[in-house]
This record gives sequence, structure tokens and C-alpha cells, in this order.
Amino acid sequence: MGKTLENIFNWIRKHTPLWLHWKMGPVVAKGVYLFRMHILGNKDAPKVLSASDTLDLIVKDNLSVIRFGDGEMTIMEGDNLGFQKTNPELAKRLKEIIQVDLPGLLICVPDFFGKLEGLVHFAYTFALHHQFRYRRKWLVLLSQNRVYGETGMTRPYLGYDENARKHSGKIFRKIFLLWKGKEVVLIEGSKSRLGVGNDLFKDAVSVNRILCPPENAFDRYNEILAEALKTGKDKLILLSLGPTAKLLGYDLFINGYRVIDIGHVDMEYEMYLRKEPAQTKVKYKYFNEISERNPEECGEPEYLSQIIAKIL
Repeated sequence: MGKTLENIFNWIRKHTPLWLHWKMGPVVAKGVYLFRMHILGNKDAPKVLSASDTLDLIVKDNLSVIRFGDGEMTIMEGDNLGFQKTNPELAKRLKEIIQVDLPGLLICVPDFFGKLEGLVHFAYTFALHHQFRYRRKWLVLLSQNRVYGETGMTRPYLGYDENARKHSGKIFRKIFLLWKGKEVVLIEGSKSRLGVGNDLFKDAVSVNRILCPPENAFDRYNEILAEALKTGKDKLILLSLGPTAKLLGYDLFINGYRVIDIGHVDMEYEMYLRKEPAQTKVKYKYFNEISERNPEECGEPEYLSQIIAKIL
């Protein structure tokens, strides 16, 4: 039934003009969502923890974490992202890793599958559209016999309404516990500069950085992995490198490292500190979602002193 409906909608999408997609798409997506939730009972939904429960579990059990989101689905479907072109090998490995079930490793996925509550309009409509277009593809990859973490654990602010945002500070405090008292090695895009200009890593013992290409990092994957493997296993490795971070996280995990994929957290924290209702430009920082891809160079001494390697 699901495949038949998908074929029908794909045919309609192909044979109708774009302006009609924009007008009718949200209406149809909401109708399908309400039918699934209230008529079908949402019985096929995977089990996804809340962001708060996800963070509690990670801290309690010292888990490694790999997060999958709409960007990874885009790559798995053979389409490009603004900062990462598609690649068959990258797509293949993403599909393999999302299905891995290993002790000590938590796979996170978006909580698009249940009730869409507490969201601002743009986040609600995005989630509706994503569910409508990709839900069946997610379900093929996920199991109803396991529990997933919530990918949005690193994004507790921008997509939520005022009432939900009252809890953002509590979520960020839980995020800080991930690296409290830890020696951190951060593997990030060279223009991301997580924690620069804010206190994101104030509770870490130390932070060192391995800088990677800000775009198409997968092209240099073997070099990035080789450099990461030079890191001592007593260090906590944090990753912010788009879809490439998923492969890197898995390959480091199976080599005995603890890794946590924290993409988007710095951008969300910056907006939370500023109480901004939407993403805005921040000095030194690359934000793909608002096409801010050429930020100023950063010459801050503390940041420069943290860089231990560059693969650019």
C-alpha cells in the first residue's frame, strides 16, 4: 500500500507544474500525516527517545553517538547538499551504518515519526514535507525492535515555539555534560569554529582541533581518518563534519574510540544566547542553512593554539 501511494504521488509530482506543488504539497502532506496519526494509529513508527532522554542515556552509559538527519537522507537518495556533493560510496556506507546495532553506539534519527508538537511554522511544515516524501525510505532502514536517540538533541532551540524554548537552557546544560571533565579532540570543518566566541566548551578540560575541508569533506576521507587515528584513545572525539562525520564516527568507534557527533550544536547555541528567532550571521562561522559560506578568517590566539592538524 505504501509503495503504491508513493508511486501515485511521484507520478503526480512529475506531471504537474511546480507552482501547483507549492500550493497543494503542504495540504496533501498534512492530510496524509493526520490520516496516519489518527486513523492508522502510527503503528509503524520507530521508537525515538526525546532529546532530553537521549542526552541522559548518553551520559549515563558513556555512549558513542552517530546522528542521521535529512541531509544524510538526501545523500542516500543520490542528491547533493549545499556543502557535500553526492557520492555512491558515501551513500552506500551511510545506509550500512544507520542499520548497525552495536553495544556502546547510539544511532540517532529525527523524531519526524510521531506527533509534531511545539514547533514553529517553518519547522512544522518542513517536518510534514519530509515525512511525506521520505517516511517510507526511513522505515526501510530502521527497525521497530530497537530504540533510537533523537538527532535533534543538538538543536533544542530554533525549531521550537516559545513554550518549548523555555526548556532549551536545560537541554544545553545536559549537552555540556557530554564533555565535562574530558580532554576533547574536535574534528570539524575549517570554517565552523565551534565554541569560538562563546562558552560551549567551558566544562571541557582541553580542546584540540583537527580542521577539515568545509565542503566535500568526503573527498579527503582517508586522510581525515588517518589523522584522527593518531589521537589517543583517552580523548573524547567530537565530530561536526556533515555526512562524512557518520563514517568517521563509525570507523573510529570500531577502532576503540568514544565519539559523539555534535553537528549544529554551536549554531543553535549561538542563536539561543542571542535569543534570535531565526539563524543569523555570526562572526567567523560557516552556516550552510543561510548560505553563509565565507565567514571572516579567525585569528584569535586561543583558537589558533587549539589546532593540531589540518587536512584542507
